[in-house]
Amino acid sequence: MTANAETCIKALRALAQDIQSEDGVANAALSECADRMEQMQVCIHQLETENDALRADLLVWSEKEIK
Repeated sequence: MTANAETCIKALRALAQDIQSEDGVANAALSECADRMEQMQVCIHQLETENDALRADLLVWSEKEIK
């Protein structure tokens, strides 16, 4: 079973707080991974929205070509 992105982000943030590391590098790395994954989710959503708009434009254009 694959977890969704939100679940993974929450898990990374929890691990970043719970892990005991002397220098804090592991905590910082996990926190940064969560941040980057969250940013990627925003970008993916934007790309999906733009793709849907382009598909709609293409459909309209194709229908005009047929007429």
